[in-house]
Amino acid sequence: MTAARYLVTGATGFIGRRLTRMILARGGAVTALARPSARARALRELGVQVVTGDLTTGRGLTEALRGADRVIHLAAALRARGPAGFWTVNRDGVARLVRALAAQRRPARLVLCSSLAAGPAISLYGASKRAGEQVAREYAGQVPVVIVRPGIVYGPGEEALLPALLPMIRLGVVVKAGYGPRRYGLVYVDDLCTALLAATERGPVLEPAGRGSGPRSGGTRSDTGPGLYPISDGNAYDFSDICRALARAAGCRDPLVLPVPMPAVHAVAALAELAARGAVPALNRDKAREMGHADWTCVPDAAVRELGFAPATTLTQGFEAALRTAP
Repeated sequence: MTAARYLVTGATGFIGRRLTRMILARGGAVTALARPSARARALRELGVQVVTGDLTTGRGLTEALRGADRVIHLAAALRARGPAGFWTVNRDGVARLVRALAAQRRPARLVLCSSLAAGPAISLYGASKRAGEQVAREYAGQVPVVIVRPGIVYGPGEEALLPALLPMIRLGVVVKAGYGPRRYGLVYVDDLCTALLAATERGPVLEPAGRGSGPRSGGTRSDTGPGLYPISDGNAYDFSDICRALARAAGCRDPLVLPVPMPAVHAVAALAELAARGAVPALNRDKAREMGHADWTCVPDAAVRELGFAPATTLTQGFEAALRTAP
């Protein structure tokens, strides 16, 4: 039996590196579309076929798709200096990929890794991810497409949640954006990778734009039909729950959580961008827009039912695994 061949975009990123190793461990073959980098060289050393290119220009895409049975699209712009930086990657990159697939005689099944942020789309990032989903839906009649919308993804090598919280956890005081409850859906990176692989193998695909059977859990009124899977470990964590779990994993006492008014958060984010001198800091105005949203949870029932999704990692276990590789 011939091993399945996957094209993975974003294979040099946090999720992509874990996903690639999982595919190889299962006996699959991986092609990665990537720019030249130390991480790309590391993939080659693992036995990955690395095609030099990227989705912002489409360079290398035809070669990377050659022979692929399944495509998992992870490449995304998480931060950008303005709207164009998000749209160029998160919408137009998807468009190049689905058009290339649609041009094939027998298009490979595409799993698009989106984000819960695409639901309310209150940030530029979320709006751009939603635009990418819409492009994929427009080609759903020609390309078999599945969309996976994870909540916050964490684990070894993650560069956002732990670096932001861990220093405050160790000090014993954590700053929280805004007053009132803040609830989040989280998923351990390996559990997400298992869901992504399951989505390449089973479950319904998106129906073409204009069709559908009604909203699903974790979506909004325009998120219709099969093939759309919100993903989390099934729990709704308050911000203080996350802080306590991380403190336990780090061997620290439960921290004091201090709320900060959202106008102050927006002001600090703007100042951080000015101080970054053209770079995009972790706390930026677009991220501040998301931080003001009270509920980032979802119900992964569709993934459990149709993909066999069964998250295996508790929050504390996941934080412990992440901290074993943290500096």
